[in-house]
Amino acid sequence: MSAINTIPVVDLRSVRDEEIHLGSLFTVLRQRRRIFFAVFAALLLLVTVYCTLATRRYQATGQIQVQKETVGSFGLDESVMGDAAGQASDALDYNVTLQTEANILGSDSLALQVIRELHLENTPDFFAPAKNTPVSNVLSYVRFWKKPLEPLSVPLERAPDRRYVALKIFASRLKVEPVTGTRLINVSYSNPDPKLAADVVNHLISALMEYSYQSRFTATAQASNWLSTQLEDLRKRTEALQSRAAALEHDTGMYGDDASHNVVLARLEALNQVWSEAESNRILKESIDRVAGSGDPELISGLGGNAAAGANPSMANSLGLIQSLRAQETAVRAELEEDRVRYGPAYPRIAELQAQLNGIERGIHDEVQRIGKRAHTDYEIARQAETSARAAFEKQKDLAGKLNDKAVAFALAKQEADGSREVYESLLAKLKQAGVLEGLRSTNITVVNPARVPPPNRPGSPNLPLYYAVAIALGIFLGTAAAVVQHITDRRIRSIEIAEKIVDAPLLGLVPVIESESRSGARGYTSGYVGSSFAESLRSLRTSLMLSRSSSPPQVVLVTSPGSGEGKSTLSLEMATVLAQQGALVLLVETDLRRPVLSQRIGIQNKVSLSTALSDETCFPRPEALGSAPGLHVLCSGTVPPFPAELLGSPRMRALLFQWRREYDFIVLDGPPVLPVTDAIVVGRYCDAVLLVSRHGRTERKALKRSYDTLRRHLPEGAAVGAVLNAVPRRSTDFYEYYGHQSYSYGAAEMTNETLA
Repeated sequence: MSAINTIPVVDLRSVRDEEIHLGSLFTVLRQRRRIFFAVFAALLLLVTVYCTLATRRYQATGQIQVQKETVGSFGLDESVMGDAAGQASDALDYNVTLQTEANILGSDSLALQVIRELHLENTPDFFAPAKNTPVSNVLSYVRFWKKPLEPLSVPLERAPDRRYVALKIFASRLKVEPVTGTRLINVSYSNPDPKLAADVVNHLISALMEYSYQSRFTATAQASNWLSTQLEDLRKRTEALQSRAAALEHDTGMYGDDASHNVVLARLEALNQVWSEAESNRILKESIDRVAGSGDPELISGLGGNAAAGANPSMANSLGLIQSLRAQETAVRAELEEDRVRYGPAYPRIAELQAQLNGIERGIHDEVQRIGKRAHTDYEIARQAETSARAAFEKQKDLAGKLNDKAVAFALAKQEADGSREVYESLLAKLKQAGVLEGLRSTNITVVNPARVPPPNRPGSPNLPLYYAVAIALGIFLGTAAAVVQHITDRRIRSIEIAEKIVDAPLLGLVPVIESESRSGARGYTSGYVGSSFAESLRSLRTSLMLSRSSSPPQVVLVTSPGSGEGKSTLSLEMATVLAQQGALVLLVETDLRRPVLSQRIGIQNKVSLSTALSDETCFPRPEALGSAPGLHVLCSGTVPPFPAELLGSPRMRALLFQWRREYDFIVLDGPPVLPVTDAIVVGRYCDAVLLVSRHGRTERKALKRSYDTLRRHLPEGAAVGAVLNAVPRRSTDFYEYYGHQSYSYGAAEMTNETLA
């Protein structure tokens, strides 16, 4: 593969910054389902614990109606200051009234009255004495804000701290809500005692009605007292004003009780109207005279729609005649032009039409002259009429001016006297009305639904359906957020795309997690996987490994990983077994001299191990045959030597590999990890191919990147490096997508392997 033989340059920032969209969100939730369900279950558990331990509270609701201000009992207006209350109020006034009554219901004055009447301070919701039990003592420390700072024997009016806490508690339990679009107000209160909750609502409504009674009664009484003191002075002032008005009426010489019976003023008003009409007529006649004097038939014919011109019959007839002549002129001129174009200037009919046109034009000119003279005559007559009317008005004006001062003084005095009399009469009526309303004490508040005791088996709080619905919605949201945050902050490899981006090449293989992790002895490593997805993934990896080099299949294969615990030893054993299944001689060598695990897993102890053969050149290693896989021999590392890297890089190791190449078809080296030690780099120089194993959900991205780059830099030319993603969950989308695309090649892969073998 050409992509494997090149050193990739990968920017880890592009790998780190993954975009999460709606399509990939479900994949993230499947991968992070543990934290999602943990958060979801935690919220449900918290809600369950809260609903189990929370105090059952019952909510009682009453409903009142705020009526419009109308005429009161016995037909008397309840408003003391004017009649505005009897008029229809608009929607804004209704809204203001409702909000005002709602705020009064939630006021501290009514709250203190209800607390005092029902002795709410001694209830569990307020400052009930705590029981002497361990649980009560703990709760008393937790609910420290409910401890009264002053003794309960002190009245609330003189205990500001206790009053502040009591009002806060009462307000938190009370809910006053105007109903939109109506004049109704809902009043609700919650309490552990259902009967006490209903009593609080009913007492609060009664307190509001009593407050309304008292405010109206006080206002009525104050208005009555004030009116009685002001009425006498107002009566004396009214009598004096009426006497002065009568004297001024006698001096002006007016007939009647108002200015309309003054003959001089009436005559002046009539002359003023005549002068106005004459002036308007003169302006119209002057405009007609100017238009007629222009001599333009077009403008003159337009006077036909003028009302002033149409009022004169002779003028109207002349205007009609001009319009008729102009119409004839237009028709004859059009016919003349048409004949000239069609027959030429020598046509006899043209002379006849020209003579007819000249006659019409002379008639129009003569009629225009007559209209101009007639319009000028009408204008002179209108101007003279205007002059006469103005002179008569000025004369009458001089006569009326002599009586103006006295008439004005009389009008003012009469107006003041009438106003004073009206105020006196109105206040006298209000005084009588206030005396009646003082005993009525009516209100505009009615109770629609009094608060009733709620059923004991249906508490208002905790609301189980609501709380669980909120917990489910919040659990889904927070669980998704936690899964996304964990996915974004997780730097481990959890998908094929991330691994391929890091190595900048397709993966050689993807190995699912083993169904049973516990294996004993050598038997069962491959026989238990025959026909399973794990076995098929190993065969697919074998095929990819055989095709990883373009020249020939690799003979010496190193299996390593970035760190320990990523499954390289298991994969080495299984890979060697799969290679042996096709009839080849395979040698599995454990080259991890620092932390050997292969001998414990397969239960084989070599008489001469690898570490012994490398330390003593006189000893020759003795691989042991694995009974469950014919053709497979295993050489374990043995005891841990003091200098593993030096032994692996010694000529002795090189000679052993040279000898094994002649004896076996494939040599699989279970190598040490790349990053902790340099042993894998030393062993990799003798290999034809390297399988870099990374574990799904465990290997860090940076570790895989550094391991891959390190191997590419130090391997000999022609050696192939391929990445393998190990322990992929079988239910993950990566597993199904990878083998869903690769399933078609299983048959061809097996045939190719057999051919290569």
